[in-house]
Formats: sequence, structure tokens, C-alpha cells
Amino acid sequence: MKPAEVLESFSAMMVLALVLGLLLGGFPAYTKEVSMASLAVLMTLSLATVNLGEARGREHYGHAAISLALNYGLLSGVILAFRPFFSGDIWQGWVLMAAAPSAVSVVPYMGVLGGRTSKALFSTASNYLAALAIMPLMTLVLMGSAVSAYSLVSYLLLLIVLPMAASRAVIRLSVPKRTNSVLMNISFAVLIFAVAGSNREAFFSDLGLVLAVSAAGLARTFGTGLLTDFSLARLGVDKGERIGYVLFASYKNLGLTATLAVALFEPAAAVPATICIVFEVVWVIFLTRWYPRAR
Repeated sequence: MKPAEVLESFSAMMVLALVLGLLLGGFPAYTKEVSMASLAVLMTLSLATVNLGEARGREHYGHAAISLALNYGLLSGVILAFRPFFSGDIWQGWVLMAAAPSAVSVVPYMGVLGGRTSKALFSTASNYLAALAIMPLMTLVLMGSAVSAYSLVSYLLLLIVLPMAASRAVIRLSVPKRTNSVLMNISFAVLIFAVAGSNREAFFSDLGLVLAVSAAGLARTFGTGLLTDFSLARLGVDKGERIGYVLFASYKNLGLTATLAVALFEPAAAVPATICIVFEVVWVIFLTRWYPRAR
């Protein structure tokens, strides 16, 4: 691939960042600050694709309610079911993932897969508004005093609310879609490089842990996604509707998860999110080939 093609390819950039992070060890210092800055930029650019003016109508409320139930009910429930298999910082990483909202990338993925983007826009915004209450509550209930409510809410304001506001200004700049996509890929790559590098020792010193987290990642991504697709197909839901629900049932904001893990706990808490990012990349590649056959 040519350099420009690599920059435009989400999957290529993620694989490159992961490999380089593991080989080079990430940044020598300020991993937390770099992670938060890159995620704030990524969130701003991603949310700039969400124009609520395009998502109006009563039918969107039903879609948002079901999407919220799938993301915080089914997907979070599956993640929390891993409790008997993990402990310590690794378990805290899973809890943060369960408490995180859906990935903003659900919106552009809907367009790529032929789904109804307007509903995804409204459902994503609803998911993030709900996350402002659900994340602090779920984390405090499941981890008790391990997390300061003040600290968590502060990070949520910095990494969700502020990017939401900044994204409105970015929309007015009319940044070309291609440029926005490349900047998003670079921001996410910086984040993955930092997080993977800070967890380099965990990847190479504990193969059993990597395999266990990988098995759980496969179940929480492919398992919940395919279960949702098969169930809705049996109910007669058409492809255009199924795609959105499948994405909300299988995608979490792992950038936010990894950043909060590094900020609030030891770097090892970011291992589940870092490994699951790989599965989410493979998952969307799989879906681009799955749905043409699932009409």
C-alpha cells in the first residue's frame, strides 16, 4: 500500500499502531496526557459527523431505545459476565468497557454497510447523553471506592461533553470528508500506539492472559453481534434495520475505555480495550463481506 492509502485505511492504521506500540514500547513519558489529548481530538472529529438536524422523527425514539438496550443491556451484560475469569486491574478494565457508550464509529459504519444513517445519528447522540449518568453510576456500583466520582465525571466532561461542543465548530469549518477520515485514523493510531506500548510487558510476559482476554473479546464482539443479527433476521427485521442494531450490540467506545483505564488505574487495566480494538477492526471487515450475503 502507498503511504496515502495507509493513512486512509482504518484497519491498516490500527494494525500498524498496535505493532509499533508493542515493538517500541509507546511513548517514553506522558502516556496519560497523550492518550487523553488524542482521544479528545478523535471524539471531536467523530462527533463532527453527527448532525442531529438530519435525525428527526418519532421513529428515531424507538430505534434509540432499542439501541441503548442492546448496548447497555446485552453487550454490557455479556462483558460483566466475564467476572469469574478476571480480577484486579484487568477486571476494572472490563467494568470500564461495560460502562462506556457505543463507539461513535457506528455512524460512519452504517453508511459503509448500507444501513439507515439518520437513525444511527440520533441513537448515538442518545447513547452518549445516557452515558453521562450511566458511566459514573455503573462504575461506582461495581468498583465502589476504587474510582472517585469527581474524577470520573471530570474525565467524562473532558472527553465527551467538550468534544461534543467542539465538534459543532468543526462542522462549520466544512472539513473535507477524506481529510477528516485521515485525521481520525491518525488520532486513533496515536492512542493505540500509546496504550499498546504502555502494556507491552503484559502482552509478552503473560500469554495466558492475552489468550483469555482474546477469547472474551471474540465472544463480546462476534458473539453478541451475530446473535443479534440471527435473532432479528428470524423476527423478519430487514437488513437496513438489522445493521444498526448489530453495530450497537457489538461496539463500545474502546478509545474512551482505554484512556480512562490509563488515567484512573494501572496501565494493565487498558489491556481488555486494547485487545478488543483488534477484534472490532476485524469485525467491521467481516461485516462488509457478511451483509452482501445476508440480504
